Amino acid sequence: MHFLIYTSTASPLMSDLELTDLLAYSRIRNSNDELTGMLLYKDGSFMQVLEGEKQKVLSTFSRIQKDTRHKDIFLLREREMDGRNFDGWSMGFRSVKTLDLKNEPAFSQLSGELFSSRTYSDNPHIALKLLKSFHQNTR
Repeated sequence: MHFLIYTSTASPLMSDLELTDLLAYSRIRNSNDELTGMLLYKDGSFMQVLEGEKQKVLSTFSRIQKDTRHKDIFLLREREMDGRNFDGWSMGFRSVKTLDLKNEPAFSQLSGELFSSRTYSDNPHIALKLLKSFHQNTR
């Protein structure tokens, strides 16, 4: 089992309808590829974790890197893992507001940060903790 986490910036900003369409498409593709994960969107920035068979994860990430709806794509972390963290979710999703982070004690200091900020690239373990936190609170 393999996983990776990346951040990117929407190009241009996405409407709720565009996000819904992207999510529906991603869920179908990920389900077909037996990938699981979580996508967070905040103020034009994305954070996503993908997990599954290594080649399928890397192939999906390669496709994302070519997608013109993203720019400034930054790989935060990539590793092998024993089991899934997002089992049963072809793609969880949360549109994150500043208030959502302020209300999470472990992440309140990040409330003004975009996912593409240096805070996450310098501390990729925070990204996984944040994704897991929203996953648990979204069930």
